[in-house]
Amino acid sequence: MAVSRLGHQLRVPRSRRVAARRCFASAGRDATISLDARSLTPESFAKWDGVEPVLLTHAAEVFGPGLESSAGWSSWRDELLSKHGSRPLSYRRCATDGTRHSHWCSLADFLQLVAAAGGREPEPGLLAMDELVLSEDQQLYPQPLPPILEEDFFQDLFPAEWRPPKFCLVLGTAGARSALHTDPFGWTGWNLLLQGKKLWRFVKPSPVAEEALYVRQPAQTNLSAHSDSPVDLYASFPKTGLDSWQWSGVEADLDRWPRAAEVLPASREVLQEAGDLLVFPANWWHQTLHFSPSIAIASQHVNRNCARRVLDGLVKKAGLLEHPDPAASPVLESDLALGDEWKSLPWDLQIERLCRRLELEGWRPKRRQSERSE
Repeated sequence: MAVSRLGHQLRVPRSRRVAARRCFASAGRDATISLDARSLTPESFAKWDGVEPVLLTHAAEVFGPGLESSAGWSSWRDELLSKHGSRPLSYRRCATDGTRHSHWCSLADFLQLVAAAGGREPEPGLLAMDELVLSEDQQLYPQPLPPILEEDFFQDLFPAEWRPPKFCLVLGTAGARSALHTDPFGWTGWNLLLQGKKLWRFVKPSPVAEEALYVRQPAQTNLSAHSDSPVDLYASFPKTGLDSWQWSGVEADLDRWPRAAEVLPASREVLQEAGDLLVFPANWWHQTLHFSPSIAIASQHVNRNCARRVLDGLVKKAGLLEHPDPAASPVLESDLALGDEWKSLPWDLQIERLCRRLELEGWRPKRRQSERSE
């Protein structure tokens, strides 16, 4: 049974129960699209790619050897532990008032927490992300990637200094949750869950949504920084355990953030389980809540289905004019002008011209490991 906001059971027709199990939505929310990764083709996925969040079930089975079964990914985790267990890891503890505090431990210590070593229930509300450990060790890459994730202009067309690390390790205990945010560049993000359960909520981007979510413009622009909202979509999460199938009433604090009520009814919601892959346009506002200790691999890409959004977003965020006044920019080379023909060029030339123009205007990519958010 699905569960409404008030905790009443909603009867679901038998033909829809499988989809409802994966993509249930509380009252007033839309369920996220769910597809079976084993029978998916790039052509059939293209209509949703970069447009809507999509849950792909059985996705671990279509990744490379080592992640297709629980035994396989356990071996992958053991290799991660043996090679990088002593690596320092930054993690955040979510306090009862919703504030987050940073701490450090070794990767091995945190993996033991997630594995509930010794039969002890791990401390709730701990979240860690490391975007370098996997990106720097090709033997831990989840390769080969399925066809729908292969095309990546970041790796193939962007200058090296503009590329984010390819993979991110995401670890959390029950009750951990990210901030409500959008990702840098508005790329397409994906998250492969190897262990645990996570609830995701998405809000479609718009000026109305930014106003409703109390988003403040930063004092300084950083092209590679993500955007945050102070609204917590899980503010009423109980401080003791939560069973995902008895879930009810986990909502935002509308007394504190009343404008959020304007956009939450149109938000998307999906429960991600081990083996599921979530692919989503990362310019959508999103926030996760971990129902149980979890391990995931996250990544991002720019492909032909989201490149227009990403490039136009960079132009807008950097304040570049597509038709600059030559008198105002005397050093601007003619072949770097973003004129009418710019968007009709092949993708490689569009990206080359934009990056050169950004650097000419003084923009440099600046990224820190701590800027990553789930």
